[in-house]
Amino acid sequence: MVLPYLIYVRTCPSCGDGLCRVRVCTHENKLAGCVVCDECESVWTDPTMSEKFTEGIDSYTASCPDCGRSLWEDTSHWADIQEVCLLGWYDKVKVART
Repeated sequence: MVLPYLIYVRTCPSCGDGLCRVRVCTHENKLAGCVVCDECESVWTDPTMSEKFTEGIDSYTASCPDCGRSLWEDTSHWADIQEVCLLGWYDKVKVART
């Protein structure tokens, strides 16, 4: 589903090209959030982006900091506004219409 808006934190400090966006994982029906660059796939544990996450089950793909699974599996997706609010991150993101 294509959302009519884009939720992001900032431009990626690692690659300088991508947007760092909120991605959620719902493995085992638990909502876990992280910030992922949509270009280089760098992962941070929260929107302060103070802690970069580099370990996961598969070192060749962006992984969920909570469960370690790939953030491109069916249990993960770009967060919508409601999910960002549930994570308590709404005041730390920007929302742009697409």
